[in-house]
Amino acid sequence: MKSSWLRWPLVRQLRAIQFRRLRPFNGGAPRGTVVVRYYWADFLEKHRADIQGRGLEIGSADTLRQYGSEALRQAHAIDLAAHSPEVKLVADLSRGDHLPAEQYDCFVIQFTTAVIYDIDAFLYHAIRLLKPGGVLLINFWTMDFYFHNGLDMGTGAPIYMHRWFTPIQVHDLLRRQELSGEDYQVSVYGNLLTRMAFLMNLPAEELTGEELNHADPGQPLLICARIVKPVGWRAEKPPYRDAAWFPDAPPLQRGQETGQYGEHYK
Repeated sequence: MKSSWLRWPLVRQLRAIQFRRLRPFNGGAPRGTVVVRYYWADFLEKHRADIQGRGLEIGSADTLRQYGSEALRQAHAIDLAAHSPEVKLVADLSRGDHLPAEQYDCFVIQFTTAVIYDIDAFLYHAIRLLKPGGVLLINFWTMDFYFHNGLDMGTGAPIYMHRWFTPIQVHDLLRRQELSGEDYQVSVYGNLLTRMAFLMNLPAEELTGEELNHADPGQPLLICARIVKPVGWRAEKPPYRDAAWFPDAPPLQRGQETGQYGEHYK
């Protein structure tokens, strides 16, 4: 990452004075590299070799194309509606019984798990779609802005933020899918400062490499997992669970001028 004058010691001290505030910087609108995306990019760089063969991604195939090499033969997307030609699978993945199994060599799921209510069923079908030996690269948020009325992203249905995760919870979720410690690796990113910076909407460019790369397991910000589908995987489909309540209010919409979702800090 390029050096920035915003990292200069005096500027950083003055910037810290502004932390005593009730709203994030810039009204919550993205600017620079969001800290969690800095961590996710680091994780994907380490696992580029896994993005090969037939690839699948949630929503679009942009990340597959960005990190895949010539070994990536196909890049498909899955979503609730066929909003682009990339979307080859139209489904709620947590209800993906109609999707044929063992189709893909790699599956990238990023910044999605927080809005999945039936996370066990979601993970079950995500693994089921992989060929034996296929790789799932997935992340789990530990915190974020909370959009209390949900978001309308134009993908077929509003989404709602149901949960944040802890590392022990991620391990438990994966073990419930009949995965052993040899089938997956979990990487934990973040520390107290980067958690604060993320919620305050400070971009990664305003933090030093030492601050960004210090991992404190007691203050995680992003949890990433690399899962290899074992040969002979025979997990049972979990019982389906549906949310019992949703907000009785229209979901937040994309701002026409800024493209930002949920401009409730304006």
